[in-house]
Amino acid sequence: MGYAVIMLLIVLFCHEVSSISILPHKHQTISLLKFKNTLTIDPSASYYCPKPYPKTSSWNTSRDCCSWDGVVCDDITGHVIELDLSCSNLTGTIDSNSSLFQLSHLQMLDLSSNNFSNSHISPEFGKFSSLKHLHLSDSNFSGQIPSEISHLSMLHSLRLSTIYDSKKLRLTTHDFKSLLQNLTQLRELHLSGINISSTIPLNFSSHLTTLILSETGLYGIIPESIFHLPNLETLYLSDNDHLNGYFPKTKWNSSASLLALYLIGVNFSDNLPESLGYHLTSVRYLILHSCNLRGPIPESLSNLTRIEYLDLSYNSLNGTIPPGMLSLPSLNTIELSNNHLSGPLEDFKSNSLRWISLEGNQLQGHLPHSIQNLVNLTSLILSFNNFSGFVDVSFFSNFKQLWLLSLSYNNISLTNDNKVNVTWTESLNTLELAACELKELEFLRSAKKLQQLDLSNNKIQGRIPDWAWSNWMSSLDTLNMSHNMLSSVDSIPLPLADIIDLRSNLLQDTNDAVSGLDDEESNSEFQSDFWKGALMGYGSGLCIGLSIIYFIEGKGITEEEIIISRQVISFDFSEELVSMEVEKGKNKLWQ
Repeated sequence: MGYAVIMLLIVLFCHEVSSISILPHKHQTISLLKFKNTLTIDPSASYYCPKPYPKTSSWNTSRDCCSWDGVVCDDITGHVIELDLSCSNLTGTIDSNSSLFQLSHLQMLDLSSNNFSNSHISPEFGKFSSLKHLHLSDSNFSGQIPSEISHLSMLHSLRLSTIYDSKKLRLTTHDFKSLLQNLTQLRELHLSGINISSTIPLNFSSHLTTLILSETGLYGIIPESIFHLPNLETLYLSDNDHLNGYFPKTKWNSSASLLALYLIGVNFSDNLPESLGYHLTSVRYLILHSCNLRGPIPESLSNLTRIEYLDLSYNSLNGTIPPGMLSLPSLNTIELSNNHLSGPLEDFKSNSLRWISLEGNQLQGHLPHSIQNLVNLTSLILSFNNFSGFVDVSFFSNFKQLWLLSLSYNNISLTNDNKVNVTWTESLNTLELAACELKELEFLRSAKKLQQLDLSNNKIQGRIPDWAWSNWMSSLDTLNMSHNMLSSVDSIPLPLADIIDLRSNLLQDTNDAVSGLDDEESNSEFQSDFWKGALMGYGSGLCIGLSIIYFIEGKGITEEEIIISRQVISFDFSEELVSMEVEKGKNKLWQ
Protein backbone atom coordinates (compact mmCIF):
# COMPACT_ATOMS: atom_id res chain seq x y z
CA MET A 1 0.00 0.00 0.00
CA GLY A 2 2.73 2.42 1.00
CA TYR A 3 4.68 1.57 -2.16
CA ALA A 4 1.63 2.28 -4.35
CA VAL A 5 1.13 5.68 -2.73
CA ILE A 6 4.77 6.62 -3.32
CA MET A 7 4.53 5.60 -6.98
CA LEU A 8 1.33 7.63 -7.39
CA LEU A 9 3.01 10.72 -5.93
CA ILE A 10 5.98 10.32 -8.28
CA VAL A 11 3.66 10.06 -11.30
CA LEU A 12 1.70 13.13 -10.20
CA PHE A 13 4.95 15.10 -9.63
CA CYS A 14 6.32 14.18 -13.06
CA HIS A 15 3.02 15.19 -14.63
CA GLU A 16 3.12 18.56 -12.88
CA VAL A 17 6.72 19.19 -13.92
CA SER A 18 5.87 18.22 -17.48
CA SER A 19 2.88 20.57 -17.47
CA ILE A 20 4.96 23.39 -16.02
CA SER A 21 7.66 22.98 -18.68
CA ILE A 22 5.33 22.52 -21.65
CA LEU A 23 3.33 25.67 -20.94
CA PRO A 24 6.23 28.15 -20.85
CA HIS A 25 7.82 26.51 -23.89
CA LYS A 26 4.81 27.46 -26.01
CA HIS A 27 4.74 31.09 -24.87
CA GLN A 28 8.52 31.42 -25.01
CA THR A 29 8.61 30.00 -28.54
CA ILE A 30 6.10 32.62 -29.66
CA SER A 31 8.01 35.41 -27.90
CA LEU A 32 11.34 34.36 -29.41
CA LEU A 33 9.91 34.06 -32.93
CA LYS A 34 8.24 37.46 -32.64
CA PHE A 35 11.54 38.95 -31.52
CA LYS A 36 13.32 37.27 -34.41
CA ASN A 37 10.82 38.70 -36.91
CA THR A 38 11.38 42.29 -35.73
CA LEU A 39 15.02 42.06 -36.81
CA THR A 40 16.74 41.28 -40.08
CA ILE A 41 19.96 39.50 -40.95
CA ASP A 42 22.68 41.71 -42.42
CA PRO A 43 26.13 40.14 -43.01
CA SER A 44 27.78 43.48 -42.22
CA ALA A 45 26.00 43.98 -38.88
CA SER A 46 28.61 42.00 -36.95
CA TYR A 47 31.55 43.42 -38.86
CA TYR A 48 33.94 43.38 -35.90
CA CYS A 49 33.35 39.74 -35.00
CA PRO A 50 35.97 37.23 -36.16
CA LYS A 51 33.33 34.55 -36.88
CA PRO A 52 29.81 36.02 -37.07
CA TYR A 53 26.97 33.57 -37.34
CA PRO A 54 23.20 34.30 -37.76
CA LYS A 55 21.90 32.13 -34.92
CA THR A 56 18.25 33.11 -35.37
CA SER A 57 18.18 31.94 -38.99
CA SER A 58 17.73 28.33 -37.81
CA TRP A 59 14.91 29.09 -35.34
CA ASN A 60 11.62 27.39 -36.28
CA THR A 61 8.74 25.52 -34.65
CA SER A 62 9.94 22.11 -35.80
CA ARG A 63 12.25 21.99 -32.79
CA ASP A 64 11.83 22.80 -29.12
CA CYS A 65 12.98 26.40 -28.56
CA CYS A 66 15.30 25.16 -25.81
CA SER A 67 17.37 23.45 -28.52
CA TRP A 68 17.69 26.58 -30.69
CA ASP A 69 21.04 28.22 -31.27
CA GLY A 70 21.81 30.69 -28.49
CA VAL A 71 18.96 29.56 -26.23
CA VAL A 72 19.42 27.81 -22.88
CA CYS A 73 16.51 26.67 -20.67
CA ASP A 74 16.30 25.65 -17.03
CA ASP A 75 16.32 21.84 -16.81
CA ILE A 76 13.43 21.75 -14.33
CA THR A 77 11.12 24.65 -15.12
CA GLY A 78 11.83 24.92 -18.82
CA HIS A 79 12.15 28.70 -18.60
CA VAL A 80 14.54 30.39 -21.00
CA ILE A 81 17.35 31.55 -18.72
CA GLU A 82 20.05 32.39 -21.26
CA LEU A 83 19.87 34.10 -24.64
CA ASP A 84 23.17 34.56 -26.46
CA LEU A 85 22.74 36.30 -29.82
CA SER A 86 26.15 37.93 -29.90
CA CYS A 87 27.75 38.25 -33.35
CA SER A 88 24.50 37.14 -35.01
CA ASN A 89 24.40 39.71 -37.85
CA LEU A 90 21.23 41.23 -36.42
CA THR A 91 20.03 44.67 -37.43
CA GLY A 92 16.92 46.63 -36.46
CA THR A 93 15.61 48.19 -33.27
CA ILE A 94 14.41 46.89 -29.91
CA ASP A 95 11.57 49.06 -28.65
CA SER A 96 9.82 48.87 -25.28
CA ASN A 97 7.02 46.66 -26.70
CA SER A 98 9.45 43.99 -27.89
CA SER A 99 8.50 40.42 -27.08
CA LEU A 100 12.07 40.02 -25.82
CA PHE A 101 10.93 41.52 -22.52
CA GLN A 102 8.40 38.71 -22.02
CA LEU A 103 11.30 36.37 -21.24
CA SER A 104 11.15 37.39 -17.60
CA HIS A 105 13.32 34.58 -16.23
CA LEU A 106 16.46 35.50 -18.16
CA GLN A 107 19.67 35.29 -16.19
CA MET A 108 22.02 35.99 -19.10
CA LEU A 109 21.34 38.20 -22.13
CA ASP A 110 24.04 38.83 -24.73
CA LEU A 111 23.17 40.98 -27.77
CA SER A 112 26.69 42.31 -28.28
CA SER A 113 28.29 42.94 -31.67
CA ASN A 114 25.14 43.45 -33.72
CA ASN A 115 23.75 46.66 -35.24
CA PHE A 116 20.69 48.14 -33.59
CA SER A 117 20.69 51.17 -35.85
CA ASN A 118 21.38 53.98 -33.37
CA SER A 119 18.28 53.05 -31.37
CA HIS A 120 18.04 53.76 -27.65
CA ILE A 121 18.46 51.14 -24.94
CA SER A 122 14.94 50.54 -23.66
CA PRO A 123 14.17 51.09 -19.95
CA GLU A 124 12.50 47.65 -20.11
CA PHE A 125 15.95 46.05 -19.83
CA GLY A 126 15.84 47.12 -16.19
CA LYS A 127 12.90 44.75 -15.49
CA PHE A 128 14.87 41.52 -15.89
CA SER A 129 14.97 41.01 -12.13
CA SER A 130 16.87 37.71 -12.32
CA LEU A 131 19.51 38.96 -14.75
CA LYS A 132 23.13 38.31 -13.81
CA HIS A 133 24.81 39.12 -17.13
CA LEU A 134 23.79 41.90 -19.52
CA HIS A 135 26.03 42.33 -22.56
CA LEU A 136 25.09 45.00 -25.13
CA SER A 137 28.58 46.10 -26.23
CA ASP A 138 29.39 47.19 -29.78
CA SER A 139 25.79 47.00 -31.02
CA ASN A 140 25.35 50.58 -32.22
CA PHE A 141 23.01 51.80 -29.52
CA SER A 142 22.86 55.55 -28.90
CA GLY A 143 21.30 58.09 -26.56
CA GLN A 144 20.93 58.06 -22.81
CA ILE A 145 21.53 54.81 -20.94
CA PRO A 146 18.34 54.37 -18.90
CA SER A 147 18.60 54.71 -15.14
CA GLU A 148 16.58 51.49 -14.84
CA ILE A 149 19.75 49.52 -15.56
CA SER A 150 20.82 50.30 -12.01
CA HIS A 151 17.78 48.30 -10.78
CA LEU A 152 19.42 45.04 -11.89
CA SER A 153 20.80 44.38 -8.43
CA MET A 154 21.82 40.79 -9.18
CA LEU A 155 24.13 41.70 -12.06
CA HIS A 156 27.57 40.12 -12.09
CA SER A 157 28.63 41.57 -15.43
CA LEU A 158 27.49 44.67 -17.32
CA ARG A 159 29.03 45.31 -20.71
CA LEU A 160 27.93 48.41 -22.60
CA SER A 161 31.21 49.45 -24.25
CA THR A 162 31.14 50.72 -27.81
CA ILE A 163 33.60 50.78 -30.68
CA TYR A 164 31.12 52.67 -32.86
CA ASP A 165 31.20 56.48 -32.91
CA SER A 166 32.54 57.34 -29.50
CA LYS A 167 30.28 59.17 -27.08
CA LYS A 168 26.98 58.29 -28.84
CA LEU A 169 25.92 56.54 -25.67
CA ARG A 170 25.62 58.73 -22.57
CA LEU A 171 25.46 58.04 -18.87
CA THR A 172 24.67 60.91 -16.52
CA THR A 173 26.85 61.50 -13.49
CA HIS A 174 23.91 60.69 -11.22
CA ASP A 175 23.13 57.42 -13.01
CA PHE A 176 26.81 56.46 -13.03
CA LYS A 177 26.96 56.83 -9.25
CA SER A 178 23.61 55.06 -8.77
CA LEU A 179 24.74 52.20 -10.94
CA LEU A 180 27.88 51.69 -8.87
CA GLN A 181 25.99 52.08 -5.61
CA ASN A 182 23.20 49.62 -6.43
CA LEU A 183 25.08 46.91 -8.31
CA THR A 184 26.84 45.51 -5.28
CA GLN A 185 27.36 42.04 -6.80
CA LEU A 186 29.14 43.37 -9.89
CA ARG A 187 32.27 41.54 -11.05
CA GLU A 188 32.73 43.09 -14.50
CA LEU A 189 31.90 46.63 -15.65
CA HIS A 190 32.62 47.60 -19.27
CA LEU A 191 31.70 51.19 -20.19
CA SER A 192 34.47 52.07 -22.65
CA GLY A 193 33.55 54.72 -25.24
CA ILE A 194 30.48 55.95 -23.33
CA ASN A 195 30.18 59.66 -22.57
CA ILE A 196 30.12 59.82 -18.79
CA SER A 197 32.02 63.11 -18.21
CA SER A 198 32.26 62.71 -14.47
CA THR A 199 34.71 62.27 -11.67
CA ILE A 200 35.24 58.70 -10.50
CA PRO A 201 32.97 57.76 -7.56
CA LEU A 202 34.31 55.97 -4.51
CA ASN A 203 31.66 53.28 -4.11
CA PHE A 204 32.78 50.33 -6.23
CA SER A 205 31.68 46.77 -5.59
CA SER A 206 34.36 44.91 -3.65
CA HIS A 207 33.70 41.94 -5.95
CA LEU A 208 34.97 43.79 -9.05
CA THR A 209 37.53 41.89 -11.10
CA THR A 210 37.29 43.93 -14.31
CA LEU A 211 36.79 47.70 -14.57
CA ILE A 212 36.93 49.20 -18.07
CA LEU A 213 36.29 52.94 -18.27
CA SER A 214 38.52 53.99 -21.19
CA GLU A 215 37.54 57.00 -23.34
CA THR A 216 34.60 58.02 -21.16
CA GLY A 217 35.46 61.68 -20.47
CA LEU A 218 36.36 61.01 -16.86
CA TYR A 219 38.22 63.83 -15.13
CA GLY A 220 39.66 64.73 -11.77
CA ILE A 221 41.86 62.44 -9.68
CA ILE A 222 41.71 58.66 -9.67
CA PRO A 223 40.61 57.67 -6.17
CA GLU A 224 43.29 55.57 -4.51
CA SER A 225 40.57 53.16 -3.40
CA ILE A 226 40.44 51.76 -6.96
CA PHE A 227 43.97 50.43 -6.57
CA HIS A 228 42.90 48.72 -3.35
CA LEU A 229 39.93 46.74 -4.70
CA PRO A 230 40.82 43.30 -3.33
CA ASN A 231 39.78 41.19 -6.34
CA LEU A 232 40.68 43.57 -9.16
CA GLU A 233 42.38 41.85 -12.10
CA THR A 234 41.94 44.29 -15.01
CA LEU A 235 41.80 48.10 -14.87
CA TYR A 236 41.39 50.25 -18.01
CA LEU A 237 41.27 54.03 -17.54
CA SER A 238 43.03 54.98 -20.79
CA ASP A 239 42.27 57.92 -23.08
CA ASN A 240 40.66 60.18 -20.51
CA ASP A 241 42.61 63.36 -21.26
CA HIS A 242 41.67 65.21 -18.07
CA LEU A 243 42.22 62.37 -15.65
CA ASN A 244 45.05 62.64 -13.13
CA GLY A 245 46.49 60.07 -10.79
CA TYR A 246 48.98 59.14 -8.11
CA PHE A 247 50.39 55.73 -7.42
CA PRO A 248 49.69 54.50 -3.88
CA LYS A 249 52.61 54.80 -1.50
CA THR A 250 51.47 51.78 0.51
CA LYS A 251 50.94 48.23 -0.68
CA TRP A 252 48.03 47.81 -3.09
CA ASN A 253 45.26 45.53 -1.82
CA SER A 254 44.88 44.40 -5.44
CA SER A 255 48.57 43.58 -5.81
CA ALA A 256 48.06 39.82 -5.59
CA SER A 257 45.27 39.77 -8.19
CA LEU A 258 46.04 42.60 -10.65
CA LEU A 259 46.96 41.23 -14.08
CA ALA A 260 46.44 44.19 -16.44
CA LEU A 261 46.81 47.92 -15.84
CA TYR A 262 46.03 50.21 -18.81
CA LEU A 263 46.42 53.91 -17.99
CA ILE A 264 47.28 55.46 -21.37
CA GLY A 265 47.15 59.25 -21.25
CA VAL A 266 46.44 59.55 -17.52
CA ASN A 267 48.50 62.45 -16.16
CA PHE A 268 50.70 61.30 -13.28
CA SER A 269 53.35 64.08 -13.51
CA ASP A 270 55.51 62.08 -11.16
CA ASN A 271 58.30 59.53 -10.92
CA LEU A 272 57.54 55.86 -11.15
CA PRO A 273 57.73 54.71 -7.52
CA GLU A 274 60.23 52.02 -6.60
CA SER A 275 57.40 50.24 -4.81
CA LEU A 276 55.67 49.50 -8.14
CA GLY A 277 57.94 46.56 -8.81
CA TYR A 278 57.29 45.10 -5.38
CA HIS A 279 53.50 45.54 -5.33
CA LEU A 280 52.52 44.36 -8.81
CA THR A 281 54.16 40.97 -8.77
CA SER A 282 51.28 39.29 -10.65
CA VAL A 283 50.91 41.90 -13.40
CA ARG A 284 51.18 40.74 -17.01
CA TYR A 285 50.27 43.93 -18.88
CA LEU A 286 51.54 47.29 -17.63
CA ILE A 287 50.62 50.08 -20.06
CA LEU A 288 51.65 53.58 -18.94
CA HIS A 289 52.00 55.20 -22.36
CA SER A 290 51.87 59.04 -22.42
CA CYS A 291 51.43 59.44 -18.66
CA ASN A 292 53.82 62.36 -18.18
CA LEU A 293 56.10 60.16 -16.10
CA ARG A 294 59.53 61.49 -15.12
CA GLY A 295 62.74 60.30 -13.58
CA PRO A 296 64.51 56.96 -13.92
CA ILE A 297 62.95 53.58 -14.50
CA PRO A 298 62.92 51.84 -11.10
CA GLU A 299 65.24 48.86 -10.77
CA SER A 300 62.37 47.11 -9.00
CA LEU A 301 60.56 46.57 -12.34
CA SER A 302 63.05 43.73 -12.81
CA ASN A 303 60.94 41.88 -10.20
CA LEU A 304 57.93 41.66 -12.52
CA THR A 305 58.69 38.08 -13.50
CA ARG A 306 55.22 37.43 -14.95
CA ILE A 307 55.00 40.54 -17.11
CA GLU A 308 54.41 39.97 -20.82
CA TYR A 309 53.79 43.48 -22.12
CA LEU A 310 55.51 46.61 -20.77
CA ASP A 311 54.77 50.00 -22.33
CA LEU A 312 56.35 53.14 -20.84
CA SER A 313 56.62 55.00 -24.16
CA TYR A 314 56.01 58.73 -24.73
CA ASN A 315 57.01 59.89 -21.26
CA SER A 316 59.98 61.85 -19.91
CA LEU A 317 61.83 58.96 -18.31
CA ASN A 318 65.61 59.35 -18.11
CA GLY A 319 68.68 57.41 -17.05
CA THR A 320 69.54 53.93 -18.19
CA ILE A 321 67.43 50.87 -18.86
CA PRO A 322 67.76 48.53 -15.86
CA PRO A 323 69.60 45.42 -17.13
CA GLY A 324 67.23 43.12 -15.26
CA MET A 325 64.31 44.30 -17.42
CA LEU A 326 65.96 42.74 -20.45
CA SER A 327 66.07 39.38 -18.68
CA LEU A 328 62.43 39.07 -17.60
CA PRO A 329 61.43 35.50 -18.50
CA SER A 330 57.90 36.14 -19.78
CA LEU A 331 58.38 39.53 -21.45
CA ASN A 332 57.44 39.53 -25.15
CA THR A 333 56.90 43.27 -25.76
CA ILE A 334 58.96 46.16 -24.41
CA GLU A 335 57.96 49.69 -25.49
CA LEU A 336 60.25 52.44 -24.18
CA SER A 337 60.21 54.73 -27.22
CA ASN A 338 60.20 58.53 -27.08
CA ASN A 339 61.70 59.11 -23.64
CA HIS A 340 65.08 60.55 -22.61
CA LEU A 341 66.82 57.27 -21.88
CA SER A 342 70.58 57.18 -22.34
CA GLY A 343 73.60 54.96 -21.87
CA PRO A 344 74.42 51.63 -23.49
CA LEU A 345 71.95 48.87 -24.20
CA GLU A 346 72.80 45.88 -22.02
CA ASP A 347 72.61 42.24 -23.05
CA PHE A 348 69.24 40.61 -23.70
CA LYS A 349 68.91 37.41 -21.71
CA SER A 350 65.29 36.59 -22.39
CA ASN A 351 64.40 34.66 -25.53
CA SER A 352 60.69 35.41 -25.15
CA LEU A 353 60.96 38.92 -26.65
CA ARG A 354 59.05 39.50 -29.88
CA TRP A 355 58.71 43.29 -30.02
CA ILE A 356 61.41 45.79 -28.99
CA SER A 357 60.79 49.52 -29.49
CA LEU A 358 63.41 51.92 -28.13
CA GLU A 359 63.30 54.66 -30.77
CA GLY A 360 63.48 58.35 -29.94
CA ASN A 361 65.90 58.17 -27.00
CA GLN A 362 69.60 58.93 -26.54
CA LEU A 363 70.82 55.36 -26.22
CA GLN A 364 74.41 54.88 -27.34
CA GLY A 365 77.19 52.39 -27.93
CA HIS A 366 77.22 49.26 -30.07
CA LEU A 367 74.24 47.01 -30.63
CA PRO A 368 74.64 44.09 -28.22
CA HIS A 369 75.37 40.79 -29.95
CA SER A 370 72.76 39.15 -27.72
CA ILE A 371 70.07 40.65 -29.98
CA GLN A 372 70.95 37.91 -32.45
CA ASN A 373 69.73 35.30 -29.97
CA LEU A 374 66.18 36.69 -30.01
CA VAL A 375 65.00 34.18 -32.59
CA ASN A 376 61.30 34.97 -32.01
CA LEU A 377 61.70 38.68 -32.72
CA THR A 378 59.12 40.22 -35.05
CA SER A 379 59.94 43.93 -34.61
CA LEU A 380 63.17 45.72 -33.73
CA ILE A 381 62.75 49.51 -33.62
CA LEU A 382 65.90 51.43 -32.66
CA SER A 383 65.69 54.56 -34.85
CA PHE A 384 66.56 58.07 -33.64
CA ASN A 385 69.16 57.12 -31.04
CA ASN A 386 72.95 57.44 -30.86
CA PHE A 387 73.91 53.83 -31.52
CA SER A 388 77.21 53.59 -33.35
CA GLY A 389 79.64 51.25 -35.03
CA PHE A 390 79.76 49.05 -38.11
CA VAL A 391 76.95 46.51 -38.35
CA ASP A 392 77.02 43.83 -41.02
CA VAL A 393 73.66 43.03 -42.57
CA SER A 394 74.19 39.37 -41.66
CA PHE A 395 73.65 40.48 -38.04
CA PHE A 396 69.90 40.14 -38.70
CA SER A 397 69.92 36.81 -40.55
CA ASN A 398 68.71 34.77 -37.54
CA PHE A 399 65.34 36.48 -37.36
CA LYS A 400 62.98 34.09 -39.12
CA GLN A 401 59.80 35.93 -38.07
CA LEU A 402 61.00 39.51 -38.54
CA TRP A 403 58.27 41.89 -39.71
CA LEU A 404 59.74 45.33 -38.99
CA LEU A 405 63.37 46.49 -38.74
CA SER A 406 64.03 50.18 -38.04
CA LEU A 407 67.58 51.51 -37.56
CA SER A 408 67.26 54.98 -39.12
CA TYR A 409 69.11 58.06 -37.88
CA ASN A 410 71.71 56.60 -35.56
CA ASN A 411 75.47 56.66 -36.14
CA ILE A 412 75.41 53.14 -37.51
CA SER A 413 77.24 52.14 -40.70
CA LEU A 414 75.39 49.21 -42.22
CA THR A 415 77.81 47.15 -44.29
CA ASN A 416 77.92 44.10 -46.50
CA ASP A 417 81.66 43.95 -46.90
CA ASN A 418 81.71 40.16 -46.98
CA LYS A 419 79.14 40.19 -49.78
CA VAL A 420 77.06 37.67 -47.86
CA ASN A 421 73.78 36.76 -49.52
CA VAL A 422 71.50 37.63 -46.63
CA THR A 423 68.27 35.65 -46.64
CA TRP A 424 65.50 37.87 -45.38
CA THR A 425 62.39 36.19 -44.04
CA GLU A 426 59.27 36.33 -46.20
CA SER A 427 57.46 37.99 -43.30
CA LEU A 428 59.60 41.15 -43.60
CA ASN A 429 57.15 43.98 -44.25
CA THR A 430 58.86 47.23 -43.25
CA LEU A 431 62.53 48.20 -43.50
CA GLU A 432 63.66 51.62 -42.28
CA LEU A 433 67.38 52.18 -42.86
CA ALA A 434 67.62 55.93 -43.44
CA ALA A 435 71.07 57.48 -42.80
CA CYS A 436 72.81 54.12 -42.33
CA GLU A 437 75.73 54.83 -44.74
CA LEU A 438 74.39 52.35 -47.29
CA LYS A 439 76.10 52.31 -50.67
CA GLU A 440 74.27 49.59 -52.61
CA LEU A 441 71.09 47.51 -52.70
CA GLU A 442 72.48 44.02 -53.22
CA PHE A 443 71.78 42.99 -49.62
CA LEU A 444 68.03 43.33 -50.34
CA ARG A 445 67.93 40.83 -53.19
CA SER A 446 66.04 38.24 -51.13
CA ALA A 447 63.51 40.73 -49.66
CA LYS A 448 60.57 40.15 -51.98
CA LYS A 449 57.48 41.10 -49.98
CA LEU A 450 58.32 44.52 -48.60
CA GLN A 451 55.50 47.03 -48.30
CA GLN A 452 57.44 49.97 -46.87
CA LEU A 453 61.08 50.74 -47.60
CA ASP A 454 63.00 53.79 -46.40
CA LEU A 455 66.59 54.06 -47.68
CA SER A 456 66.76 57.85 -47.68
CA ASN A 457 69.83 59.87 -46.73
CA ASN A 458 72.32 57.20 -47.77
CA LYS A 459 75.02 56.98 -50.46
CA ILE A 460 73.33 54.72 -52.98
CA GLN A 461 74.60 55.48 -56.51
CA GLY A 462 73.70 54.77 -60.11
CA ARG A 463 70.37 53.29 -61.03
CA ILE A 464 67.89 51.10 -59.20
CA PRO A 465 68.53 47.59 -60.59
CA ASP A 466 65.88 45.63 -62.44
CA TRP A 467 65.78 42.85 -59.84
CA ALA A 468 64.80 45.44 -57.21
CA TRP A 469 61.81 46.70 -59.22
CA SER A 470 60.85 43.07 -59.87
CA ASN A 471 60.95 42.31 -56.14
CA TRP A 472 58.97 45.38 -55.18
CA MET A 473 56.32 45.67 -57.89
CA SER A 474 53.81 43.25 -56.33
CA SER A 475 53.93 44.53 -52.76
CA LEU A 476 55.61 47.91 -52.20
CA ASP A 477 53.31 50.82 -51.33
CA THR A 478 55.90 53.29 -49.95
CA LEU A 479 59.42 53.86 -51.24
CA ASN A 480 61.69 56.62 -49.95
CA MET A 481 65.08 56.86 -51.65
CA SER A 482 65.45 60.61 -51.43
CA HIS A 483 68.80 62.23 -50.64
CA ASN A 484 70.97 59.62 -52.33
CA MET A 485 73.11 59.73 -55.46
CA LEU A 486 70.83 57.98 -57.94
CA SER A 487 71.63 59.08 -61.48
CA SER A 488 68.73 57.61 -63.45
CA VAL A 489 65.31 55.99 -63.12
CA ASP A 490 64.42 53.91 -66.17
CA SER A 491 60.90 53.07 -65.02
CA ILE A 492 58.64 53.06 -62.00
CA PRO A 493 56.86 49.69 -62.20
CA LEU A 494 55.08 49.97 -58.86
CA PRO A 495 51.34 49.68 -59.53
CA LEU A 496 50.46 49.37 -55.83
CA ALA A 497 52.55 52.27 -54.57
CA ASP A 498 50.99 55.27 -52.87
CA ILE A 499 54.21 57.22 -52.33
CA ILE A 500 57.57 57.31 -54.06
CA ASP A 501 60.08 59.87 -52.86
CA LEU A 502 63.12 60.39 -55.08
CA ARG A 503 63.93 63.97 -54.13
CA SER A 504 67.50 65.24 -53.92
CA ASN A 505 69.21 62.73 -56.18
CA LEU A 506 71.26 63.22 -59.38
CA LEU A 507 68.55 62.14 -61.79
CA GLN A 508 69.24 62.84 -65.45
CA ASP A 509 67.48 60.80 -68.14
CA THR A 510 64.01 59.62 -67.15
CA ASN A 511 62.11 59.37 -70.45
CA ASP A 512 60.53 56.05 -69.48
CA ALA A 513 60.03 56.80 -65.82
CA VAL A 514 56.27 56.54 -65.98
CA SER A 515 56.18 53.35 -68.03
CA GLY A 516 55.22 51.28 -65.00
CA LEU A 517 52.03 53.14 -64.27
CA ASP A 518 48.80 51.38 -65.13
CA ASP A 519 46.95 51.95 -68.38
CA GLU A 520 44.47 54.35 -66.83
CA GLU A 521 47.30 56.62 -65.80
CA SER A 522 48.90 56.46 -69.24
CA ASN A 523 45.81 57.55 -71.14
CA SER A 524 45.52 60.73 -73.16
CA GLU A 525 44.45 62.79 -70.16
CA PHE A 526 47.66 61.99 -68.29
CA GLN A 527 50.33 64.60 -68.88
CA SER A 528 53.48 62.47 -68.87
CA ASP A 529 55.57 65.46 -70.00
CA PHE A 530 54.90 67.01 -66.60
CA TRP A 531 56.28 63.96 -64.79
CA LYS A 532 59.37 63.80 -66.99
CA GLY A 533 60.03 67.43 -66.25
CA ALA A 534 59.71 66.85 -62.57
CA LEU A 535 62.05 63.88 -62.68
CA MET A 536 64.79 65.18 -64.93
CA GLY A 537 64.53 68.92 -65.15
CA TYR A 538 65.21 70.05 -61.63
CA GLY A 539 67.77 67.67 -60.18
CA SER A 540 66.17 67.59 -56.77
CA GLY A 541 63.60 65.04 -57.89
CA LEU A 542 60.10 64.69 -56.57
CA CYS A 543 57.75 63.10 -54.12
CA ILE A 544 54.80 61.57 -55.94
CA GLY A 545 51.71 59.55 -55.15
CA LEU A 546 51.12 57.07 -57.96
CA SER A 547 47.73 56.46 -59.58
CA ILE A 548 46.60 59.94 -58.73
CA ILE A 549 46.83 62.82 -61.14
CA TYR A 550 44.89 63.77 -64.20
CA PHE A 551 44.97 67.33 -65.51
CA ILE A 552 41.62 68.68 -66.55
CA GLU A 553 42.93 71.57 -68.57
CA GLY A 554 46.30 72.84 -69.69
CA LYS A 555 49.78 71.68 -68.82
CA GLY A 556 50.73 74.43 -66.39
CA ILE A 557 50.93 73.97 -62.65
CA THR A 558 49.24 77.18 -61.63
CA GLU A 559 45.71 76.93 -60.23
CA GLU A 560 44.94 73.70 -62.13
CA GLU A 561 42.17 71.49 -60.84
CA ILE A 562 43.09 67.84 -60.58
CA ILE A 563 41.35 64.63 -59.60
CA ILE A 564 42.87 62.59 -56.77
CA SER A 565 42.49 58.86 -56.19
CA ARG A 566 45.21 58.32 -53.58
CA GLN A 567 47.52 60.99 -52.22
CA VAL A 568 50.16 63.55 -53.07
CA ILE A 569 52.51 65.02 -50.52
CA SER A 570 54.70 67.56 -52.26
CA PHE A 571 56.84 68.33 -55.26
CA ASP A 572 60.20 69.75 -54.30
CA PHE A 573 61.45 71.78 -57.26
CA SER A 574 64.79 73.10 -55.98
CA GLU A 575 64.02 76.74 -55.18
CA GLU A 576 60.26 76.53 -55.11
CA LEU A 577 57.90 74.19 -53.30
CA VAL A 578 54.63 73.41 -54.95
CA SER A 579 52.27 72.02 -52.33
CA MET A 580 48.91 70.44 -52.50
CA GLU A 581 46.03 70.44 -50.04
CA VAL A 582 44.14 67.21 -50.43
CA GLU A 583 40.40 67.27 -50.34
CA LYS A 584 38.14 64.29 -50.94
CA GLY A 585 38.21 64.14 -54.68
CA LYS A 586 39.12 67.54 -56.07
CA ASN A 587 42.09 69.70 -55.50
CA LYS A 588 43.77 72.94 -56.29
CA LEU A 589 47.47 73.21 -56.85
CA TRP A 590 49.32 76.34 -55.75
CA GLN A 591 52.76 77.67 -56.54
